[in-house]
Amino acid sequence: MTADEFRANLESDLAWRQEEIAFFKNQLNYIMEDKKNQYRKALVLILYSHLEGYIKLSLQTYIQHINSLGLTRNMVTVGLKTAAMNKEFNAYDNLDRKSDVFKRELPEDSGLHRFYRRVDFVSKFDEFSGKDLEIDDSIVNTESNLWYIVLQKNLYKLGLPIDLFEEYKTDIDALVNRRNSIAHGNFRSGITQEEFHKWEVSTYYILSGITRLLYDYACNEKYKKQGNGE
Repeated sequence: MTADEFRANLESDLAWRQEEIAFFKNQLNYIMEDKKNQYRKALVLILYSHLEGYIKLSLQTYIQHINSLGLTRNMVTVGLKTAAMNKEFNAYDNLDRKSDVFKRELPEDSGLHRFYRRVDFVSKFDEFSGKDLEIDDSIVNTESNLWYIVLQKNLYKLGLPIDLFEEYKTDIDALVNRRNSIAHGNFRSGITQEEFHKWEVSTYYILSGITRLLYDYACNEKYKKQGNGE
């Protein structure tokens, strides 16, 4: 997958989401004035679903693009290298004697067992680092609630700037909170035009912003390790 193909995939997915939001928003023209605030509750659910859905899909598509390039772990940034070593880290963390990553039999002493696993990990680090790059796209996890901090966590895992949408932190969290209140049947009041417009503008900025960011990284190969080792 080339960088341009990657961008085309993103833009295609983003387009249908924007069209769907616009379609349901346009139905306001046929709804009685005193029912419009109530109808916007449904629009909030749709808007949020596309925010979370597109963020997850775009990050996973970015991973698929990088995986398709035939790189080794040593060739990419520390964040991506760490993401690609998820299997090794999990095997290290659970101290599983039968791990297919750490195969040497370990001492019985539990304290020494942990240190021995560290020795084994360090001794094999060069081997781990030289393997083909293959990141599991399950590393992207929106946790069914894309709070601002959750968005930051997912960007961080892939070596992307975490403060890109700082300006919209309050709007993102407010949208998630309102979506949850509506979805759980706890929010009886309607949504005003001003409220929805603010969240809609913020969402569109974030969706277009993540598209530009990922294409920039793909096109300019910013996923690759630079001279300083980052």
